[in-house]
Amino acid sequence: MQQDVSSLSPEGQDNASPHPQTSQIRRLVNDYPTSNPANEHNKTPAKTRRRTPIMDRIAAKTDFNGPIHPEGPHKGRCNCFRGTQSESGTGSGIIHGYHPITGKSCMLSVPRVVYEHHHGTTIPDGLVVRHTCDNRLCCNPDHLILGTHADNMRDKVERGRSSAPRPHINALKCQQVVDMRTKGATHKEIMARTGASRTWLKNFLKRQDQPAPLPLFDGPAILH
Repeated sequence: MQQDVSSLSPEGQDNASPHPQTSQIRRLVNDYPTSNPANEHNKTPAKTRRRTPIMDRIAAKTDFNGPIHPEGPHKGRCNCFRGTQSESGTGSGIIHGYHPITGKSCMLSVPRVVYEHHHGTTIPDGLVVRHTCDNRLCCNPDHLILGTHADNMRDKVERGRSSAPRPHINALKCQQVVDMRTKGATHKEIMARTGASRTWLKNFLKRQDQPAPLPLFDGPAILH
């Protein structure tokens, strides 16, 4: 009986499998196509494929018919990003990209990317992108300006997005809000009468419902 040469090792030792159909299965596996023949034209390695520009990806997920700027139609409409939103508290849009310095894969802030691309500059350290339209999802470059974190917090208070009372909400109006609420006035009626924002009114009434702190004990100390 003649021995199959393919089953011999270079040293001439028999390495044949105990299963007689192993060699046949191996031939079938080697002859089986590893990819779909219909995709034979796409042989470009993944690392060398052309990536879609980040601005094109942002535009594909942006609604350009957003609300009109609060200052008027001459400021244009907001371009609301409908992609992934940040969970860090800012609520602005984020998109996958690469760090401009390290080149590592990371999530980038959409307003920052749009601002830097529109103005052709890199945002210096210590500055943030502020929205003149007060719309966190807006990425219209005409609605974006730079400022410090203190400027951003000042905008938050002046536009009624902070729990702190705004300058024109004085103690007299606070008492007026309490009296109107006691008489059963709705939030909408209180806001129309006092000019308070919805956020400020909600936080103010929440503080009113909290129990007053207990007075400090000022009697003689008890020594054990």
